[in-house]
Amino acid sequence: MEYYSILEIEKTATIEEIKKSYRKLAMKYHPDRNKGDKEAEEKFKKINEAYSVLSDEQKRKQYDMYGSVWGAWGFWWGWFGGVDVDLSDIFEQFFGGAGWWFGGARKRPTERRGEDLEEIINLDLKTSIYWGKQKIKLNKLVVCPECKWEWWEGKKTCPDCHWTGQVTYTRQSLFGVIQQTAACEKCHATGEVFEKVCEKCNWEKRIRDIKELDLDIPAGIDNGMVIKLEWEWNDWVWTKVSGDLYIKFRVNTEEKGLKRKWVNLYYQIEVDVVESVLWTKKEISIPVIWKRIIEIPSGTQSGTIIKIAWDWVKYIDKDDKWDLFVTINIKIPKKLSKKEKELYLEIAKEKKINVNNHKWIFEKLFW
Repeated sequence: MEYYSILEIEKTATIEEIKKSYRKLAMKYHPDRNKGDKEAEEKFKKINEAYSVLSDEQKRKQYDMYGSVWGAWGFWWGWFGGVDVDLSDIFEQFFGGAGWWFGGARKRPTERRGEDLEEIINLDLKTSIYWGKQKIKLNKLVVCPECKWEWWEGKKTCPDCHWTGQVTYTRQSLFGVIQQTAACEKCHATGEVFEKVCEKCNWEKRIRDIKELDLDIPAGIDNGMVIKLEWEWNDWVWTKVSGDLYIKFRVNTEEKGLKRKWVNLYYQIEVDVVESVLWTKKEISIPVIWKRIIEIPSGTQSGTIIKIAWDWVKYIDKDDKWDLFVTINIKIPKKLSKKEKELYLEIAKEKKINVNNHKWIFEKLFW
């Protein structure tokens, strides 16, 4: 999904240009102005999603660098500082009222959707590098199976709010008369009352239900990333449109010495001084990603970093893999066998190195 194209703006657009374009398109495609037009409804959803990203400086920056749409559930991934895409908040900002207020005429909130939720899932390093599945259990509000979204019997217009869903209260204060508008308590802001209500949901239209999902975790998922599962959270009482579930990942980026920084892996090994002097090939075992064969060039110094290109973390939105960096630490032996010491002394003699070859008493007993 290309957010700039959806909002009909250039990538260089300022925040004011983004707001102006969003306001124009939202007015044009809002469901209240396009009753029964599914195409306009989908367009409106895309416009809202695009604005929620591009109007936020941090989200826009991450989208420009990494943003993408993919996955069987229509996932959208990225870094979110918090999830808040309630349409009423956006229209409050632009139009001075809820998203269903147009042209001075108050309408019933028939286009709202269910609440959103953000869940945090902890992942180990291996799952974040490769791929995995995780079963998640949702305790969500769903349609009441008894009344199936209908309140019950004897429906009539609410005598308090007269179908508007809101009541204006007036009270006298030291500063004069104060008016305050709030949701109608008699009809629960629905505009309707009933002589008999559903006993199962008790006028709520929704009940709590446990639902399990098998979540596909893509290879390369990183700490702080968010997957959006559209319409997987609470159902809304009027439109039957569910809210979205945002899965935020907290990734363990280090395990047994193997560290992950973004899409690269880092590891340290110790090699014998002889291996660092002479050209060698060495098989090493690395936690999580198993065995690798590395080449240690002749004259390798302690602290040298060997890069193994395209190994192992997959970029989440591409087929490319990134790099493994292995830091070489030279292991200086603390004890030498008799043969090893003789060989080192020969080398020292060849290099004319003055070596303190004093032998202690216990050395004389064995050497």
